[in-house]
Amino acid sequence: MLSSYRQGVGQMSNIRYPSTIFTMVDAACRIAGKEEIYIFAGRHYGRVRFSRAGPEHNLAAGPTLLSTGWNTLPKMGFGTVDTIVPVPGHENQLYVFFGGRYAKIKLENYDDSFVNDAAYPITSRWKSLAQASFDTVDAAMLTPGTKHEMYFFRGLNYVRVDNSTDKIVNQVAPIAEGWPSLVQAGFDCIDAIVPTPTGQDLYYVFRGDQFAVIKVDSSRRDTLVSPPKAISSAWQGLEKWV
Repeated sequence: MLSSYRQGVGQMSNIRYPSTIFTMVDAACRIAGKEEIYIFAGRHYGRVRFSRAGPEHNLAAGPTLLSTGWNTLPKMGFGTVDTIVPVPGHENQLYVFFGGRYAKIKLENYDDSFVNDAAYPITSRWKSLAQASFDTVDAAMLTPGTKHEMYFFRGLNYVRVDNSTDKIVNQVAPIAEGWPSLVQAGFDCIDAIVPTPTGQDLYYVFRGDQFAVIKVDSSRRDTLVSPPKAISSAWQGLEKWV
């Protein structure tokens, strides 16, 4: 990120944001090698740090504008982020989706740089997603127990693809038919999904002003671990922001 952002974190902590600015988590990703998660909401983002001793967490940096905190995304015209997910096999690389386009970037020590020098239409570069009629993406995650597979979510549906071959592994299906944990949580679609820093096959799933915790093991069996709660009730670091 921009050095001015890192230097100004202390100053930004004094900024107060009205609670009405944001209504949901748009995207989230775990930062490789750290007990931290990036949260994106509207045109802002923040970095949430978790405690090794327990579930407590705090806002380590932000919220700040995406346009001033990242080198790559503003240059591609990404004013917000719809989905951000690691590139399979490259923990320091990320796919970032915004509208009908996506980009591949690299993130090291909070500094982002280009892997591809431009953003591309999803349907022109991802034949599998074009075949699935996913011209936008709401959320995505790596498929547990595999090296190259990914789940993509759009609206009420999801699809599993092999990133190495760009082919569909499982055909498009309703979330309501393939994700018992989300059905139990009452989520017919999702805004973001991200692995917890503690691992253990646990994932935070965000929908509207709520979140739930699910487990997806290496056999791809999913179960609801923690029922939906208001984001504001458990994510104090996002209070008056998300």
